Amino acid sequence: MELLEALATRVVVADGAMGTLLLARGAQGCLEELCLTQPERVGQVHRDYLAAGAQFIRTHSFGSNAARLAQWGLERRVGELNWTAARIAREAAKGTGAIVAASVGPTGQGSGAGRLLKEQVGALLDGGAQCVIFETFTDVEELLTALEVKQSLHHCPAVALLAGGSGALAAWAGGHSDAGVASTFMRLREAGADVVGVNCTGTPAETLAALGDADLAGCAVFPSAGLPGPAGDYALSAEAFADGAQALVGRGVRLIGGCCGTTPEHIAALTARLFPAE
Repeated sequence: MELLEALATRVVVADGAMGTLLLARGAQGCLEELCLTQPERVGQVHRDYLAAGAQFIRTHSFGSNAARLAQWGLERRVGELNWTAARIAREAAKGTGAIVAASVGPTGQGSGAGRLLKEQVGALLDGGAQCVIFETFTDVEELLTALEVKQSLHHCPAVALLAGGSGALAAWAGGHSDAGVASTFMRLREAGADVVGVNCTGTPAETLAALGDADLAGCAVFPSAGLPGPAGDYALSAEAFADGAQALVGRGVRLIGGCCGTTPEHIAALTARLFPAE
């Protein structure tokens, strides 16, 4: 099902964190390179989230732009890495009806962001991604550039997510109330975002507090569960995550998933909470 059609009829549960889960499972080095060196490992993460009930999965490509890959000497393999990431996710989702989104993170390169993003997004779409999710952006201007790049390449749906705690949310529009969040979301929609929201803003409860009374109808939110402690226990239990995420859905959120530390167990608990009869 196409993303906007799905969101018009129901709440869509997305996957959780790819990077922190791979690290917890022992991955090392450049995580994005695993798409080429250990594709089965990446595919298994996708399958685990799908088995947990996710109907929206993100390609393992968050940091696969040339600027970030350069630290690993992989800046000339942007096209290969992103195309492969999309193919792995499409293969994992085959027969499930799940939507595959191209995951794109910030480049931090200011005026050079457009060229880097175009290279990455183009390869992800060529690989079969059905929509694009720009996530963990802290610079509104770079996110606006990302949306412009996506519009120049394809008219598939775009999800635009900003990151940060309550201080960052207030700073987006130079104000300190939810009016700042609302005006920023409006700018993103005017730039071509079909769905707007936040990710990596802390736990679900912290995210709710940071967003204040902002209108979340139709928004996307990907809160965090925290990182595992010395005993391997996550900062937020699966049930506590589900409680908070359900509260976000109660505020009108339509696309709900997880960021740092969110595992298939967290997503399974959320799915069971939202769709108990299924």
